Amino acid sequence: MLFVTKKYFIVLFRISLSYLLFSCEEKKKDAVVQQYNGPLMVMDNLSVMFSDSGRTTVKFTTAKHLKLQNENDIYPKAVYVTFFDKNGVEYSSLRGDSGRYYKSEGLYKVMGNVFFFNRVQQQSLSTDLLFWSPVKKKVYTDLKFIIKTPKEELHGVGMEADQDFTHYTMRRAKGSFDVDSLSSSNESAVDTTSN
Repeated sequence: MLFVTKKYFIVLFRISLSYLLFSCEEKKKDAVVQQYNGPLMVMDNLSVMFSDSGRTTVKFTTAKHLKLQNENDIYPKAVYVTFFDKNGVEYSSLRGDSGRYYKSEGLYKVMGNVFFFNRVQQQSLSTDLLFWSPVKKKVYTDLKFIIKTPKEELHGVGMEADQDFTHYTMRRAKGSFDVDSLSSSNESAVDTTSN
């Protein structure tokens, strides 16, 4: 009789164990799998150097970097971009409150209190949004901007410039600037106010 009880106990134990395992398996099937939509990578204190033929041409730094699943990047803190000439000397810099990078377009978007300064020509650009294309080596905005040089202050909506900010094209611009005299030594000045 003792032998039957052991056998009965073993059978009962196996049935209980299989019921327990089966019920756990059912819970796994009923669980809803949620897809993760957050960043793939989060980095602090990012510093990236761009180079051409072994020379550093651009340095990009920010305090926080988020790499998204679509391979775009978000920079929720201030971004700094420094441009170097062929001798490695810094000639212009760009700063904004935050930024984004769109991989498919190869385009950076710098946002909030954007300030671009060319040290060589002593001219600056202020706007709320600026796009930078390292591939085309251009910066542009469709928003309001202010360009200041030692002799000029120009306001407008929409502009495009080389990434070194030496040449720029403005749309809907206005402002005050100095104009050199166009009169030659052979021509005398004409007074049009006395007529």
